[in-house]
Amino acid sequence: MKRIGIVREKIPYYIISACAFLLFATPVTLFPATQAAVQGRPRTIAHDFLDMEKAHGTTDAHYLILEDIIRKASGRITIPARCDSAAAVGILREIDALLREEGFVFRNNLLLSRGLSSRQIDCDNYCAIYVSIAETLNIPILPVYAPNHSFIRFCFDDGTWLNWEPAQVKSLADSWYVKTLRISGESIRRGVYMKNLERREFIAVEYNNIGAYLMGEKRFTDALPYFGAAIELYPLFSSAFHNRGTAFYASRMAKEALLDLLKACELDPSQGSTHNTLGDIYLDAKEYEKALHEYAASIRLDPGNYAPYYGIGLVMKAQGRDDKARTWIRKSEEIKAKPSR
Repeated sequence: MKRIGIVREKIPYYIISACAFLLFATPVTLFPATQAAVQGRPRTIAHDFLDMEKAHGTTDAHYLILEDIIRKASGRITIPARCDSAAAVGILREIDALLREEGFVFRNNLLLSRGLSSRQIDCDNYCAIYVSIAETLNIPILPVYAPNHSFIRFCFDDGTWLNWEPAQVKSLADSWYVKTLRISGESIRRGVYMKNLERREFIAVEYNNIGAYLMGEKRFTDALPYFGAAIELYPLFSSAFHNRGTAFYASRMAKEALLDLLKACELDPSQGSTHNTLGDIYLDAKEYEKALHEYAASIRLDPGNYAPYYGIGLVMKAQGRDDKARTWIRKSEEIKAKPSR
């Protein structure tokens, strides 16, 4: 049996400090269920997520699946009077074992309702289920957000914690996330990443997921209010700014797109996709030097993405440098043709 590493972290001062920033876009009126949800009045956070997805396929069957999972967890998990690291890992492994027995596996997925039906759930869905069990059984578990990824923390009375990766079934140190996901120290200091999420902020993650789902359906203007609601609840949510900027750009609203993407880049300068879309906006505006700067940043951060190479080829072509244009476009085609890992 594989041994599970245990890592406990001391809460730094900046994790629990509050930050606020002005938004670049017009404030959005939150969806009807949100005010009750952020105050924790509905049953659990996963119930809230399903409520929010009612316009996108939630049925009574999804609530029954969720409630069956919580009922089974309640019957098999014993919470000691005082949890140490070993007890915490035992509880977390018990939740994992239950979900595996129920047939759940990790797959990219945006809507919890669809994940409950298919038994294929992503990191946000996993966290919602873990936290819902924790809310029911009074386990000190909270969600945490990193770049394009959620995980959970088991918080101890002495102010330390244990990070838990549901998809990998093990504990990982903060330093692993910082190195693997290339999280800048400034983003951590400002509270963009690696902080315990308040309920309203986890609700914002769900709004962002619904918006991303709609973008996948090419319903870009329909997605905009969801990203706006996510930003209103979680003003440091870099991913929501990126996604709304991308939706604005796809809706031919370049000015609004530029403001959102610049904000996303300010909050998290390490995302190559944000730099690439900024390059596209500057290319459209014929600001070629700015476009080249952003494409180069995108390649530096994510050399396996073919898009910025193609963008540089378009800049070269617009500048009449046809030989260089062909070279960069050929490079983009070579990268695109490589099998994804």
